[in-house]
Amino acid sequence: MKLDVNEVYHNYITRIVIFGLFLYKRQFRQPNVYRQSVYAYVKKRLPWKVNLRIETVEEWSDKDLIRDLLLDEILDDKKTEHIYHVGVSFTTPLKEVLMDIDLSDESKYQRYLYS
Repeated sequence: MKLDVNEVYHNYITRIVIFGLFLYKRQFRQPNVYRQSVYAYVKKRLPWKVNLRIETVEEWSDKDLIRDLLLDEILDDKKTEHIYHVGVSFTTPLKEVLMDIDLSDESKYQRYLYS
């Protein structure tokens, strides 16, 4: 059995980042607060500097469009899945990671986190 320490660190860092994103999911409507909370969580749990960068949907598109989609979701019960996507990039000892996390599909990531 091959045991690579960098691979173990890579998996640990990835799980901490994903868990932090879901832990503060309720703050997602306030992007700056959300980002700061996740940064603080990751910094507290990891002894390495991972150069974490988080991009929310509000940085990707027009704020008026997002506001209209959120109002449609709240008032008309329309599901808009692309609003809850977060772009994450960070560096581990093994490689640089770029991920697009869908915060509305928590069960998919639970299988990864708890396996």
